Amino acid sequence: MSDKLFQSESNRVKPSEQYITTSKEVLHELVHATSGVDGVLLASTDGFEVSSIFQKDYDGGKLSAVGSSILALVQALTNEAQLTGCRSVILDAQDGKIMISSVPNKNQPMIVIVVTKQQVLLGQIMHGMNKAINKLIELDQQYHSK
Repeated sequence: MSDKLFQSESNRVKPSEQYITTSKEVLHELVHATSGVDGVLLASTDGFEVSSIFQKDYDGGKLSAVGSSILALVQALTNEAQLTGCRSVILDAQDGKIMISSVPNKNQPMIVIVVTKQQVLLGQIMHGMNKAINKLIELDQQYHSK
């Protein structure tokens, strides 16, 4: 049996180290400037974790993969409903909320996943998340310009 069957070569383009480091600062600001956030994660659109800050024990790899799939499904659903520009989805659970939003970077599109406590002000979370997304878009232009 060939070992080649079990080897995986990824053609995935990884973000630059400067982008990853600076994006972590953006996530840190979101977590600490917005009350009720338990964690925030930046992932590639194909479901790989780029950076994260968690105040609880979460599996960033699994959150990235599932979050990416959920946003893709919601985007397909909105297309079927003849809606355009699906940017985010909010999941409301008994003991918290999850917000998944696209980060429409020109060079490397990504997603942000924010996990919150149940009792949060959604407007405040959305404002903080949008502010972080705008900074991430600026970083993409700064570090990934071709």
